[in-house]
This record gives sequence, structure tokens and C-alpha cells, in this order.
Amino acid sequence: MLDTEARALLDLMAAAAAAGRPKLSDLPAAVGRAAIDRMSCDGEADAPDVARVSDGTLPGPGGAIAFRRYWPLGATEAVLPTLVYYHGGGFVIGNLDTHDSTCRRITNKSRCQVIAIDYRLAPEHPFPAPVDDALAAFRHVRDNAAAFDTTSTTIAVGGDSAGGNLAAVVCQQTKRAGETMPAFQMLIYPATDSVTETKSRVDNGEGYFLTRELMAWFFGHYVPAGTDQRDARVSPLFFGDLAGLPPAYLLTAGYDPLADEGRAYVDALRAAGVRVTHSHFPGTIHGFFSLTRFLKQGLVANDEAAGAMAAFFGR
Repeated sequence: MLDTEARALLDLMAAAAAAGRPKLSDLPAAVGRAAIDRMSCDGEADAPDVARVSDGTLPGPGGAIAFRRYWPLGATEAVLPTLVYYHGGGFVIGNLDTHDSTCRRITNKSRCQVIAIDYRLAPEHPFPAPVDDALAAFRHVRDNAAAFDTTSTTIAVGGDSAGGNLAAVVCQQTKRAGETMPAFQMLIYPATDSVTETKSRVDNGEGYFLTRELMAWFFGHYVPAGTDQRDARVSPLFFGDLAGLPPAYLLTAGYDPLADEGRAYVDALRAAGVRVTHSHFPGTIHGFFSLTRFLKQGLVANDEAAGAMAAFFGR
């Protein structure tokens, strides 16, 4: 059954649409991005204090990549385990500000440093540009760990939705290259399969915030025509040999079109011998992890995901 708070938010969205608010999928990407990013910032709960925040850039294949570092309250160590975080938004929307409050909560709860990455977005920078930036960011932090007050073997990756896809892809591609992989992966309702018409995509594809129409709009901007959708950099469920990938925390939501592909990735990782904690929030919708002003289950999920990473790193 849909949670009362999720139902109330969906009713508010429906009322706004009835009053004439345009759908994101009806807007040009640049126009829709600006509007939705403002709404996303407003949808996060008030940002908690952290010990420190600093912005910077690191080198990427298409130019400088902006990042934001968060230090947790109460941590006195000079060197901290670190989460490299990729925001959601269908590879088209989202930025450092839309997930600022979420990253602050994760850093405090986990007692780990968080480094949020502002990767390039489609349609201006379609696939594989976001993947290339995600990989470049992880590699730069890993290879310059001392400069980031961490170590190369205590760096996790994580993200929500499109960001969860990127985090999974970073783990896979560093494995394929024979490099030091992330130590842990935090996958929040990740997009893992752009090929299969799953039951959850059908059942939850209308009326639950992330619609089939909106997914098609995101995908149409992100993936150029003719791209092999079974390319694991698009659909990480098709990577092949998942054995040896980092331990994972993977979250799914009950009324999310992406729920089934999240479960499928859990099953595939477990079948390959990867340790996975699967957390399912049955009564809520896609996006709840960051829509924490309205969906208090998102605050619970923030704490749980951060706690799973903290436990992994012995925090």
C-alpha cells in the first residue's frame, strides 16, 4: 500500500499539473532542467550542519569537473573513508545543490567524507560523457587519495537513480581494466536495465512520479540513436561476470518503475558471490531518497544507507 505521505505528495503534483504546470517531458531540456532543479532543491529537507564544506574541480575528459566535499561533524581523524557520490536526474537534470542536504546527512551519519561529483549532463553531453566523467572523478580521487585526506582502498562510490547506474558502472569498468576498484557501492534505486520491459515498469509507469513518458524523455536525451542498449555502461545488469565486485548496499522502492531491475541486479550480484544488503521500502516512490522535505521515509533511508557504509568501514 502506498504510504500516506507519498500519496499526499503525488496529489500535490497532480493538482499542480491540473493547474497548468507543464510536464518536464514537454519542455526543452535546458528549460526543464532549470525548473526541476529549483524544485529539487526545495524538496530536500533543511540542510544539517557539517564540519566543513569546500568546492573544487578535478580534471576530466571534457574539461574540469566540479565537486563538493563534506566533512562529518565530530570526526577528528586526518584521514577518512570517502564516498564519491553521483546525483540522480536521468542524466539530464540535477547538480551539486539538488543533493546537498542528502550528502550532508550521509556524511554525518556515516562519519565518512562525501565528495559529490557534478558530471556532464545530456543532451549537451550524451552517453558516454557522464560515464567518462564518473570514472575520471573516481580515478582522480583514488590516485590522489592523500590530497583528499583518504586512502585508495577506502573509497566507496554511490548514487541515486542515474547516479546509482554510474556508481555500478564505475565498479564494473575499473574491474574490467584490472584497476583498484571502489571498496563499497551504495546503489539507490539504480537504473540497471534499459532493455527489459519489467513488470514494475509497466505497473508503476504512470501516476507515481517517475513515468514511462519521463523515462523515455531522459533516455532519448542521454543515449544516441543506434547505441547498443546492452552495453554495460548503459545497462550494468548485462556486464557479464560480476564476481569480485565490491560489496553493495542496494535500495529499491515499491512504487518505482525501476524496482524490478534493482532486484534483478541484487540477484545477479548475489549469484556471483558478491555480498549485498538489499533494502526495500515498499510504500514509497522513486525519488524519495532526496525528496526528504515531503517524504520522511527518505530520511530513514538516508540514515540506513549511510549506516551500511559506516558499518562496512568500521565507523
